[in-house]
Amino acid sequence: MNIGAHVSTAGGVLNAINKGKDIGAEALQIFPSSPQRWQITGWPDEDCVKFKDEWPKHFKNVVFHSIYLNNLAGTEEIRTKSIKAATDSMILAEKLGISQLIIHTGTYLSDKKIDEALLAKGINEILSKTPKTTKLVFENSASATIGGKLEDLRTLMSLADDKTRVGVCLDTCHAYAAGFDIKSHVGYEKFMKEIENIIKVQNVLSWHLNDSKFELGAKRDRHENIGEGFLGKEFFGFIINDKRWDNTAGYLETPGFDNSGPDKNNINILKQLRHS
Repeated sequence: MNIGAHVSTAGGVLNAINKGKDIGAEALQIFPSSPQRWQITGWPDEDCVKFKDEWPKHFKNVVFHSIYLNNLAGTEEIRTKSIKAATDSMILAEKLGISQLIIHTGTYLSDKKIDEALLAKGINEILSKTPKTTKLVFENSASATIGGKLEDLRTLMSLADDKTRVGVCLDTCHAYAAGFDIKSHVGYEKFMKEIENIIKVQNVLSWHLNDSKFELGAKRDRHENIGEGFLGKEFFGFIINDKRWDNTAGYLETPGFDNSGPDKNNINILKQLRHS
C-alpha cells in the first residue's frame, strides 16, 4: 500500500507538493477549495498545469476530498449546491491530473433508508457533466449518515449509469465507529470477506488510514494518531501489508502529534509497519 496524507493547499496548490514531500508522503489528498464553502475557487490555470506536470514525479497518486457541505439527499437548495460543487470539483480535477473525488454523499431519510431516486438524479447529473477521467468515490461513514453500512455503498454504486466511473473509499476510523470489529486479524479478515461479498475488492479505490478516538461502535467520527486510539498499531500492519491493497493508496487524516494535521511521525509509523 502507498502511504499518503491529506495536506493543505494554503498559499496555492503547488505548496501541497512540498508539504507532501516534507512529511514523506507517497500520495496526496487535497481539498478543491475551502471545505466549509460552497464555491470551488480552484487555482490559476498556470498553477494547475505546473501541478499536473510536477506531482507524478514525487507521488503515486493525488485525490480530491470533497467539501464537507455536500448532501445529495438534502433539500432542493442543498442538492443543487452539492451537485454544482461536486461537478466543479471534478472539472478542476482533470486540470490537475486528479482521478478521484472522494465524497460523503449525505443523509438518510427519517427511517434510515436511502432516497435512491434523489441520489441517482444527483450522481448521474454530476457524471454527465464531468470528464470521464475522474471517478466519483463514495466514502463510508461512522453510521449517522449514508455509508455506515457496506450495503449503502453498494447501492450508491448501483445508482450510477456508468459503473466504470464510481468506486469506494473506506475510512478505518469510520468503519470501527460504525461497529465493524476490525482491530484483530480475525476481525479484519471478516471485514475483508464482507467487502468482497458486498462491494467487491476491486471497487475499493482508496483508504483513509485513521486510528479511532472512541471505542468500537461509538458512531463518533473522531480520528486519532496511529497507535494512540482504540484501533492500535497492530491493525494498521494488517492493512498496510495486505496484498489486496498493493498499488492502492491509504491517506492519513490524523490530527498529528503536534496537532497540525497528518505528519511525518504518523507516516513513519506506517512505513515501519510495512514489510519490505
